[in-house]
Amino acid sequence: MNSKQFETAKMCLHVVTPINIADGVTLRAKDYLYDTRQRRVYFLNLHAWHWFVYKHKLLDKYEKYISNFKDMKSLLEWLQEQGYGLENLQDVISSEAQADASLVDAEKKTLHDINRHIRHGDGTPFIPGSSIKGVFRTAVLYKLLQKRQDIKSKYWRQIQGKISNNYLNPKRDFDGLAKDLESELLHTLRLKDDKERNISNKNAVCSAMRGLQVSDTYASRNVQTAILQKVDGGFDKFGKASPKKLPIFRECMLPEAELFFDVKIEKAVMNTIAINSVDDLLKATHSFFAAVTDLLQQAFGKEYQEAFQGVAAGNMFLGGNTGFLSKTLLAMVAPDKDTAKNTIKVLLDKSFKTHKHLLRDKIIAPRTLKCTNYNGKLMLMGVAEVRKV
Repeated sequence: MNSKQFETAKMCLHVVTPINIADGVTLRAKDYLYDTRQRRVYFLNLHAWHWFVYKHKLLDKYEKYISNFKDMKSLLEWLQEQGYGLENLQDVISSEAQADASLVDAEKKTLHDINRHIRHGDGTPFIPGSSIKGVFRTAVLYKLLQKRQDIKSKYWRQIQGKISNNYLNPKRDFDGLAKDLESELLHTLRLKDDKERNISNKNAVCSAMRGLQVSDTYASRNVQTAILQKVDGGFDKFGKASPKKLPIFRECMLPEAELFFDVKIEKAVMNTIAINSVDDLLKATHSFFAAVTDLLQQAFGKEYQEAFQGVAAGNMFLGGNTGFLSKTLLAMVAPDKDTAKNTIKVLLDKSFKTHKHLLRDKIIAPRTLKCTNYNGKLMLMGVAEVRKV
């Protein structure tokens, strides 16, 4: 491989605050075993579990339990009523996770719905390369926007025009404008089809991000998971911190875990978007992370100092419950912070009418800091540090 054409690097992703990359499956209390005494959740190998039910002649009782299930009795309770305990189930358990101490309630036998972290076939938690590359893409867009005031202004005028005409469909229009922004800034490859005709830069095949390859994480160390609850950090009517626990539970990778993956850059492609090395990519990533963190700290830092402790060690937000601002560039293309706030709350109000964004988003929009409780501390969700090994 010609080193002048490509750069490859082994990377380490260090978990700074809890991270959840959902596998798309939500488990109810009938789908997992929750031991309240040990504060542990046990996930089932479905094939082995169904065989266990069949082998022990529990099928009719199990079907009755499922059909009448109303989150009142956990699966472990039901099994214990049938005369079986965890010691009988080792062959049907695929993995397990600790339940954070803040969730423990002697009278509560379930954690309701749980969004699991994605895992390899062998049960090992991992982070998909597509998730990491998505963060890199947003960071590169942010980097390019800093030098293109003309595009920022053009993009913002389109958003304002749709709002002022009361014509905005947030999902359709905002997604469409985001794609237009990508086309202008990232679709820099001038390609022809098999008939030698120019391919439109609207086509994703023209994206310079084709020159970046990011593998799934393939090795890890010190990876543990825990079930953590979503916490929205907001303010009461006196402007004081008023965090709200929500009935949403996620299996998260815990701080200090390290995962490894590979990055490959094709220089002739990536340099069309001002990325000439892995170091350039990391600088862009840190720059966007710092901009989002600064925005959040200005709004929440005084009342939520605890949540920001250690966050400066990171350089990206990753995964679920990291918030609107960490996943979009809307606040970064606005001419000023107040204009950004007022526009974002209009967008969010149209998308989530029951949340009352127009009325309640006074300091920042969205008005809540995306957090969780872990080891007795309030933490931001999804902060990671990515570095070359």
